[in-house]
Amino acid sequence: MKLSVLLPTRNGGRYVGDCVASVLATELENLELVVSDNASEDDTQEVLAAFAGDPRLRIVRQPESISVTDNWTAALQASTGEYVLLLGDDDCLLPGALDQLVAAHAEFGAPEVLSFEAYGFAFPGALDPGSPAHFSDPLFPYDQRLPRQGILAAECRAWSVREFFRFELPLCTNLQTILCSRDALKRLPYGPFREPYPDFYAVNALLLTAHSWVHLPRKLVAVGISPKSFGRTLKHGGTDAGRAYLGIDVQFDGYLPGTDMLNGVYVTLQHLRDDFSSQLAGVEISRSNYVYRQMYSWYLSARLRSIDRAEIVHRLRLLSARDWIGFLRELTVRLDLDMLRRHARVDDSSAIASVWANMNPAPEHRTIREFAAWAGTQAA
Repeated sequence: MKLSVLLPTRNGGRYVGDCVASVLATELENLELVVSDNASEDDTQEVLAAFAGDPRLRIVRQPESISVTDNWTAALQASTGEYVLLLGDDDCLLPGALDQLVAAHAEFGAPEVLSFEAYGFAFPGALDPGSPAHFSDPLFPYDQRLPRQGILAAECRAWSVREFFRFELPLCTNLQTILCSRDALKRLPYGPFREPYPDFYAVNALLLTAHSWVHLPRKLVAVGISPKSFGRTLKHGGTDAGRAYLGIDVQFDGYLPGTDMLNGVYVTLQHLRDDFSSQLAGVEISRSNYVYRQMYSWYLSARLRSIDRAEIVHRLRLLSARDWIGFLRELTVRLDLDMLRRHARVDDSSAIASVWANMNPAPEHRTIREFAAWAGTQAA
């Protein structure tokens, strides 16, 4: 099996060296690392030049800046491996990760998709100005209703997609946790990456179409959250400049202001519904769950004083009678003492404790490579 690791980057000079080093640390020879440099204007080229002596590294430079999704596609098109893994420039593989993936791929009979788990690592200052590094273990919890290890049957994968349409995440939707065959990607009718969320789209499309899927309950990568990260930009609400760089549009019929993370999910679900109409017959996007979660984001924003009372009133007036009914239904289902305690404990002084509630301080780690080395000892 030839493995292609795809590494799209844009002005990632501060981080990309650790990511490249973590990939090339393996002694695997049947490997290529394809870096698509999206017209970087910082020291990215100089950082990459330090690895030029490794024949497994290939660098493709875009002459002018393109969207995130287009750059991911460019990296894929420049690669030649039978299997691909995509990393962000602020991510880092744990020691031995690629060797473990190759061994598991053979052990389980060469599945088209091999998923695994991840840590999250927030660089110092990424969550709040002046904050130390933080980490999450895991990046996203794996739903215990799915098999913990081994084959994910078609019915399990179909259930997972239906849960996504309810804005629930049974498994991680980051492509950094997916080793996928090129054949499976080629079968996707509109390609693997679609805006605004290329990972979310690709993972769900593969859940619907892959011939075989195996899950490995091991954390093999640290997914970085830096000031330039895709996820951080959207989770903090997004900006016009940020959306322009990411090349995304999160407007749709029934759009509500709030977190772009949620609105981007909604648009991606619309694409999935349109592109896989036969597989998703009868599956609808849960408007009530969308409204409930967006209203909760308003609550957090009000507690953190990032929006005022007038803006809250304005947003509440955007809700239809049907939206209110759906919200009250979702609230009734969720309402219990634990929920009330969680809401009462929102930390008004810091976004970390509310927006990033699953993060733990890690002041001893300055870089993601330091964290990955430590995390590798925990998994051993």
